[in-house]
Amino acid sequence: MKISVVSPGANGIYEAVLERLRESEVSDNRTSDVSRAFQKALNTKTVANTISSATSYKDIFIEASKKYGVSYDLLTAMAQQESGFNPDAVSRSGAMGIMQIMPETAKYLGLKNPYDAYENIMAGAKYMAEKLKEFSGNVDKALAAYNAGSGAVKQYGGVPPYGETRSYVKNIKAIMKRGADVPYTNYISPSASKEQLEADLKKLLRDLPDSEEYALLKQTLAEINYL
Repeated sequence: MKISVVSPGANGIYEAVLERLRESEVSDNRTSDVSRAFQKALNTKTVANTISSATSYKDIFIEASKKYGVSYDLLTAMAQQESGFNPDAVSRSGAMGIMQIMPETAKYLGLKNPYDAYENIMAGAKYMAEKLKEFSGNVDKALAAYNAGSGAVKQYGGVPPYGETRSYVKNIKAIMKRGADVPYTNYISPSASKEQLEADLKKLLRDLPDSEEYALLKQTLAEINYL
C-alpha cells in the first residue's frame, strides 16, 4: 500500500484488516475493489489532519526545512531527483531512501533507519545544511558536494566536470523552478503504540464519507464487525 508504514505494529494492524476484508464473503470476487478502497482511505488528504499517528510527506519536509534552514523547494526537488520520493529506493552504489543517503553518510549522521521516511528526510536536510554552510550558501556547490563529495567540489573549485553531477545540479534547479511533485503519502509514526494505531484506524474508517467509492468497503467492514 502507498502509506509509509515503518512500525511493525502498524503493518500488522493494516495487513490484518486487509486480510479480513479479502476473506470476507461480501468481498468475494470483488477483493481488488475493497482493497483499493481501503488503501485509498489510508492515503486521503484528511488522514494526517484527523488522526494523531499520521503526518504527510509535505509536513515532514516543512519541518525539516525549518529545523535545518534549508528551503522547502530545494529539499523537495532533491527528493524528486534522488528517488522520486520512494522511501524504499536503493541505488546501484548503495544510496538509501528518499534522500538517497550513502551508508557511510548515514553512519556519520546517526541515521539508524534509512528507510524510515521521516528519519531519512531529516538526515538529508541536515547533511544538505552542512554542505550549504561549507560552501557559503552556494546552492550549486552544495548540491554537487551532496552528489559527488566535497573533495571533488574543492578540487575543481565548483561543480566538477562529471556528467552525472552536472545533470544532477541542473535537474534539481529546474525542479525547484517549477515546483516538485510531492506525493500525498501519509506517514505513520513508528513511535505510535499499537493501541493508538488501532484507535486511529477505526476512527478513520468510521469517518469515511458516504460515497460510492467507499460503499463496498463500509459494507464489508460491517459484515466482519470490525468497527
